[in-house]
Amino acid sequence: MTRRPLWWTAGVAAVAGGGALLVWIFGGGRAAPSRERGPAVQVPSRTARRAGDEVVVTLDADAQRRVGLRTEALQPAVLQPEVTAYGSLEADPSRSFTLRAPLAGRLAPPPGRAWPGIGATVADGQVVGQLEPRLAPVERVDLAARLAAARADLEAVTASLVAARAALDRARTLNAEGKIVSDRSLQEAEARARGEEARLHALAEAVRLIDASLTARSGATGSRPLTVAHGGEVVEVLVQPGEAVESGQPLLRLARFDRLLARVYLAAGQSVEQMSPRARIVVFGHEGSPLRGERVALAAAADPTTRGQTVLFRVGSTGFPLRPGAAITAYITIPGPTRTGVVIPRAAVVRSEGRAWVYVQLGEPRFRRQVVSLDAPTPGGWFATAGFAAGDRVVVDGAQTLLSEEFKSQIKLEDSGEYGR
Repeated sequence: MTRRPLWWTAGVAAVAGGGALLVWIFGGGRAAPSRERGPAVQVPSRTARRAGDEVVVTLDADAQRRVGLRTEALQPAVLQPEVTAYGSLEADPSRSFTLRAPLAGRLAPPPGRAWPGIGATVADGQVVGQLEPRLAPVERVDLAARLAAARADLEAVTASLVAARAALDRARTLNAEGKIVSDRSLQEAEARARGEEARLHALAEAVRLIDASLTARSGATGSRPLTVAHGGEVVEVLVQPGEAVESGQPLLRLARFDRLLARVYLAAGQSVEQMSPRARIVVFGHEGSPLRGERVALAAAADPTTRGQTVLFRVGSTGFPLRPGAAITAYITIPGPTRTGVVIPRAAVVRSEGRAWVYVQLGEPRFRRQVVSLDAPTPGGWFATAGFAAGDRVVVDGAQTLLSEEFKSQIKLEDSGEYGR
């Protein structure tokens, strides 16, 4: 056998090694990233942007059942022309009450309870404290002098009554014995005796009251209970226990917020004579619960900013607490042609990117996210005149889930490099 040169063998080995290296680089190098990336991303719902702000979400029927998705058909509605005005709530004076001190004295809490604080609820006829009378030295001297005079008069009337009763007994005896004393004289004796008895009773009561005023610590002339005739929520505490008060001084202010006044400022040139006496009052933060307002009066002065009339409406609480100072929007009906549209249920509205949206069903698996205006609230939802038609089905249960699935699918599509294709 022919012996090959050594250099030729070394060359073959080098070529084989180079080929193996190329195989590893181009073969193994490709396989490694594939192992790092793992399996292909599975997107349960795909989204595709359309013109404008619309986004279509696809969700199969099985996924819809799992998330409890439910749709509802939009109903046609008619809305009267309205004027929109703004204002705020304020307390109704007829629902506010003030507890005043009936006499001068020192305030004390009721036995076993504390003096009410701001926010406390007080019932009608509840005793909230007691007032210990305060007597000045001059008043004590005057009462002592009056007590001495009343006791002297009491002794004099007692003696006079004894004499009148004796005269009456004598007149009765003589009248019975042959009319020695006439019937008229007997009647006069009886009248004198009754008069002295009445004077004695009055003087005895006066002595008791004056004496109790000087010595008693409780009862009618001692500590006097403070009773709230008309209850409500305590909104202002003007005096604390232990402080001295004067007769007529305010102690507590209470209010009931079941009924408030809505002060609404109309724009310049708007005439209240052509407006309905009723309005829908929407409290900021409670747009889902509009209130019914009844016009009660026009304010005495116009609004200095808008130069328009100021109208007062009376509103009542329905389902959430009302407080003075809350910002409101009033929708007042005016004459004119009606507007036709649909009512978007409140449960269908979701908020994202600073706007309000609803999902409209395009078919069994597809839903379009569409912007909705919240400028015309109604008791059943939001009135819309454009972009929606009667019979359109909107998602009322599961809209927030659709929004979450949309955002998740967008993230997955972007990671897989398929978003926007």
